[in-house]
Amino acid sequence: MTAPVWQSKVPAALDALVATFTTADGLQDVTVRDGPSVSQARVLEVVSVGYTGTDGEADVDAVTATEGLGPDREQFSIRCVVAVTRGSTDMPAARARAYELFGAAAVAIAANRTLNGSVMRALVGSHSLTQYQTDQGAQAAVTFTVDCDSYTR
Repeated sequence: MTAPVWQSKVPAALDALVATFTTADGLQDVTVRDGPSVSQARVLEVVSVGYTGTDGEADVDAVTATEGLGPDREQFSIRCVVAVTRGSTDMPAARARAYELFGAAAVAIAANRTLNGSVMRALVGSHSLTQYQTDQGAQAAVTFTVDCDSYTR
């Protein structure tokens, strides 16, 4: 007798989000990163999937529950961030561009609610804004969650 397989949908959803953002309208010239990056290259606009830039913070929070005799229900939130740095101290421009890119990411998720079939439903959950003046200029970052609902298999 073969043991049943239990597998989280988190890895497939992360892969699908990276693919979705890489090809999304409005994000063509934006660097898309899959988790933490070892690159030392400075980028002015980035979307990071499964990593917010804060070491020690969870990148995905998940909960599972048994539902009857079928597979377990898995609900999870993937943390992402859109960050924009300007070469000047123009905070309104950095903030506006960050929210423009956040909107493009939200539209891409709405157009691909199943994240290429990896989940039953995905949607943008909470978001927050942080703003900084750095030596490279104004920086605005919109940290957001992609909330997913799925079943393990």
